[in-house]
Amino acid sequence: MFPVFSAILSIMLILLVLLSPILAFSKSSDNNNLQKIATTISQEQSNNLTPYINPIHGIKVQYPSDWKLVERGDNDYHNLNIIAEFLQPSQADYYNPNISASHNSLRISVENYSAFTDTDNNNPGNQLQNIGNHRLGAIGISCPGFDLRSYIRNATLAGSPAYEINFDYSYLDNNKKAIEIWTVKDNKVYIIDYVAYEQVYDITVPIVQNMIASFEIT
Repeated sequence: MFPVFSAILSIMLILLVLLSPILAFSKSSDNNNLQKIATTISQEQSNNLTPYINPIHGIKVQYPSDWKLVERGDNDYHNLNIIAEFLQPSQADYYNPNISASHNSLRISVENYSAFTDTDNNNPGNQLQNIGNHRLGAIGISCPGFDLRSYIRNATLAGSPAYEINFDYSYLDNNKKAIEIWTVKDNKVYIIDYVAYEQVYDITVPIVQNMIASFEIT
């Protein structure tokens, strides 16, 4: 009995030795893209931040120097008037420069408050809540699988009271994560949103939080 057991054990050990490179390669392949992203982000964190200043809209923000700045003036993303978009170097494989929904990027939008008063749930005493009602409706319609993870009503942006939402959704069967924060000053609405493929989001969100913290209304 013992010789048979010993022979079986030897065969199992041999198979394990033979298969271990294959298993290691599979695991390495699965994590290869994520490791590349992590390396890129580590390099980004060591770079100096670059100021973006827009005197027309009176805003200022710090962003990593290797993120691509695209100044815009359109309503291409969730019907927001995007002033500037910051594209991070690490993009998902479905990235298309002409389709903003495919971007891993942070966007800054500036709107007149009147753009958010066309819903049936307006609260005259709470502008931030009215904006939230409008945004949740717009996002829910345009984002498949929309899942609101948190709704924070005691946030701050540029030193002013702000509301913040964190949510998940899908794009081309890929999971995405997002954060959006907004405030109001002199009937102008300032919105910062960051959307990315979930693995990229989890790695880059500390950098994004620093960018949001640096935002100023001048």
